[in-house]
Amino acid sequence: MAYILSDNIISALGETSEENYLAVKSGKSGIRTYAKGYHDIAESFTGSFLFADFKKIVFRSVKKAISKLNVDIEKQKVAFILSSTKGDIESLGVEDDDKWYLSEVAKDVALTFGMKPFVVCNACVSGLSALILASRLLDQGRYDYAVVCGCDTPKGFIISGFQSLKALSLKPCKPFDMDRSGLNLGEAAATLVLSRVLPQHLSSNKVWTISKGFVRNDAYHISAPSKTAEGLYKALRETLYDVDKANLAFINAHGTATLFNDQMESLAIQRANLSEVPINALKGYFGHTLGAAGVLETILCMQSVDDNNIIGTYGYEELGVSGRVNVVKANSVTSKKAFVKMLSGFGGCNATVLVEKKEPVTSCLEYMQEVSFIKRHKVSLSAQGAFVDGKAVVVDNGNGDASLLTAIYKQKIGSYIRYYKMDGLCRLGFVASELLLQAEGKERFKDCDDRAVVLFNRSSSISSDRKYLESIQSKENYYPSPLVFVYTLPNIVTGEIAIRNHYHGETSFYILPQKSEEQMYEVLDTLAQDKHIKSVLTGWIDYEDDTHFEVDLELIEIRNK
Repeated sequence: MAYILSDNIISALGETSEENYLAVKSGKSGIRTYAKGYHDIAESFTGSFLFADFKKIVFRSVKKAISKLNVDIEKQKVAFILSSTKGDIESLGVEDDDKWYLSEVAKDVALTFGMKPFVVCNACVSGLSALILASRLLDQGRYDYAVVCGCDTPKGFIISGFQSLKALSLKPCKPFDMDRSGLNLGEAAATLVLSRVLPQHLSSNKVWTISKGFVRNDAYHISAPSKTAEGLYKALRETLYDVDKANLAFINAHGTATLFNDQMESLAIQRANLSEVPINALKGYFGHTLGAAGVLETILCMQSVDDNNIIGTYGYEELGVSGRVNVVKANSVTSKKAFVKMLSGFGGCNATVLVEKKEPVTSCLEYMQEVSFIKRHKVSLSAQGAFVDGKAVVVDNGNGDASLLTAIYKQKIGSYIRYYKMDGLCRLGFVASELLLQAEGKERFKDCDDRAVVLFNRSSSISSDRKYLESIQSKENYYPSPLVFVYTLPNIVTGEIAIRNHYHGETSFYILPQKSEEQMYEVLDTLAQDKHIKSVLTGWIDYEDDTHFEVDLELIEIRNK
C-alpha cells in the first residue's frame, strides 16, 4: 500500500494533469491522422503525438510532479521507477548505444534528483507493474518516497512495428464497439509521486492510495491474449479478494479497440462477477501510450473520481464483445471513491491495481511479514560454457557450426519447435530455464499459479532491436517484420518461459544500470508481498549476439518465517 502525493501528465491534451482531465471531460481527443511520409514514416497513421525527445519529456514530467509537493524529497530515500516499452529507441543507430539504453536514461534522471533508478519493461502493463513495485518497495520501508514515470515517444520504429502487426486503425479507435478496427498509438509522459508516510498537512484527510495490485500471465501466446482471459481473470480475482465490489466507482479497462483484447477483457470481467460495475476506456482520447498508459490512466481516473465523474468511453456506440459488461458511453455521476485499473500486454502479462481514496493508516509497514528465500538450483551460461549447480554441462559442438545455445538445445532439450522461432534473448532464457527446471526434477507442463518469472538485464532486447531497425532503414528495401518486432520487447522471454511451463504467476522484466545482486534482490524481496507466489525463477540475462551473452538464473523458494 502506498499513498499518492502528486502527479503530472504531459500529452497532446496538456502539460498538467488538470489540463488533461478538463480536456477529456469536455470530450476533446488528441487523436489525428498523419499523412504518409510525416516524420519519415513510410505509411500514413493515426494517433496522438508530440514527437518529443524521450529523455527531456521524462525529466519535465518528473520535475513538474515533484514541484507540486510541499516536501523536500531530495533529502529523503527516493526510488525512481521508469516505466517504458521502448524508451528512446528512435536514437538507435544515431547515438552511441549507451545514450538510448533505458537504464542510462533512468540513471541520468535519478541522479538529477538524488534518486535510485529502476526500469520496468513489461510491455503494455509496464505502468501498473511500476506502481506495484513502488508500493511494495515503500511497504518494505526501503524508501520514503517513490517517483514513478511512464513514458514512450513512438516514431518510425514503434509505429512501423505496430503497422506490421496489422494492429493499427487509420480511423479513431472505438473501444469495445461493434465497429472497432484496431488501436491508435499515443505519446505521453505521466508521473506519480508516492510515499509510505503522509506529510503532516495531509494526515487528517482522505488520501489516494494504491491499495494492492497483481501481475498474472496467460501462459498462452506471446502476442495474443488468452481466449479464456486466464491471466487477467486471475489478476482481478486476487486484487478484489475481500473487497466489496459495490464500493467500486468503475473499472478502467485497457480498451485498446483491437478485436481480441476487448473481447478478452469482457470475458475477464464477466468471469470475475463484475458485469454490473461500470467500465470505461480512455484510449479514444490519448491513443495507446504504451509504457505511460498505466500511470496516465490512473491519474485521469483519480481526477474524475474527485470530480464525482465517470469519464465516457470516447468512440464507443454499440457493444461489440460477447462478455457481459456495462460500458459507460457518456460522462456520468458517481459518489464512490475507488476504482480498478487494468492492463494487458505482449508476453501474456496482465496487471490490475485497486486505487482508493480513504482514511490513512498509521503506517504502511504494519502489513509486512518476514520471509526467507531458499536457493534451490542455479544455472550459469555464457559463450565459455554452461554450468548447473556448479557442474559443467558437457555438449558436443562438433565442428562449431551450431551456436552453443543450439547445441545444448539439441542434445539436452529438443522437441520444442518454438525454439527456432525465438530471438537470441529468448533462446538464451529458454535454454537456461530448461536446464534449471531439469535440475529441479519436478513434474512439469501443468498449470501452476504460484511460480513467478522475474528477470533483469541492462541492454534490453538490443539484438532484435538492431535486426528490426535494419528492416525499416532503407526505403528501397522497407519490410518491417512482425515476428522480429514482437521480440523487440524484452519481457517476451518471461512469456516464453511461462508458456512452456504453464506458469500463471507474476512475470516481470526489469532493466538496471549494471548487474547488481543487491538491486536485484531488492526487487525480489518485494515479491514476497504477493502471498500466492511460493517460488521464483529469476536472475540476470543479457544477450547481444551468439558470442556475447551472459545468464545467471536461480530457482528460489519463498517461505514465510
